[in-house]
Amino acid sequence: MSSPSPYEILGVSPAASMEEIKVAYRKAARATHPDLGGSEDAFKDVQRAYQMLSDMQAPDAFERTFQSPGQAPRAGYRARPYDERLRTTPQQPKAQLPTEYVPPLDDLNFTLLNAARSEQRIHGEPRKRGLFAARSRLAREATTINLLSKNLLTVLPAARLVTGLHSPNGGHFDHVVMAGYRMAVINTMTLPEGYYSFDGAVLRNGNKMTQPPVIQISGMQRAFMQMNVAAYTLVLAANGNHHEPVIEYRRNAEPSSSSSQNVVNAATLVRELKLFLGSGPSPNVVDREVLAKLLGGMY
Repeated sequence: MSSPSPYEILGVSPAASMEEIKVAYRKAARATHPDLGGSEDAFKDVQRAYQMLSDMQAPDAFERTFQSPGQAPRAGYRARPYDERLRTTPQQPKAQLPTEYVPPLDDLNFTLLNAARSEQRIHGEPRKRGLFAARSRLAREATTINLLSKNLLTVLPAARLVTGLHSPNGGHFDHVVMAGYRMAVINTMTLPEGYYSFDGAVLRNGNKMTQPPVIQISGMQRAFMQMNVAAYTLVLAANGNHHEPVIEYRRNAEPSSSSSQNVVNAATLVRELKLFLGSGPSPNVVDREVLAKLLGGMY
């Protein structure tokens, strides 16, 4: 007998949308997770099926989604249909066109940021805050830089990753990544592998509850009025599996709700950022003024 297809493993039809596939994956992950009575082999099959279908659908979703400035939804919303008039070439998504700099690199009147730093893809590194360094935080930040460098920056040439910023609201942000006129603020945490449900405020694993750090981005949105800013809490697993921990949103807690935050594992973060940053207005643009301002806020 032939092996079941990814669609059969998740119990969806070949015509299923990405949102339907996500829902089916969460149900299948919960049903097969070893911590919930499932088998490790079945759980790995579900992970592989979801990754395959995500990779198959990502190019279409990437090219068919576009929002105007100020209209871009939070990650998790279904994007509106792509307008063919906005396609630059029949094959190439706009985000993968050659990078454009605003102002241009040869503009001698712009002195806030030189050409070399404007072209640099990754800025900053995990570092101490004050006298003592938290080893776990430094490890999380290093893991996140590696994750985004290999899986996001290679896809979005204009994306710029900045690590270690002071928050306008007080405190710190682990990472900020921008492309075009969209910006994602990312903080990180580590949890044991397993299945977690999220109600918009608390992550639950059996009888254990964990509250993700709340990311205040109102100050960032005010500081960068031309940008659409979204916040993500990246939950990393100690075992290094990008699909762990499995996070299922409870009803009314999906990121499409204005009252909820984006709490995601590594694999989901990469997919969400590709869509959020890559489908925005002018995703192949580096706004040098915004980048200079971000670098000025590094600690």
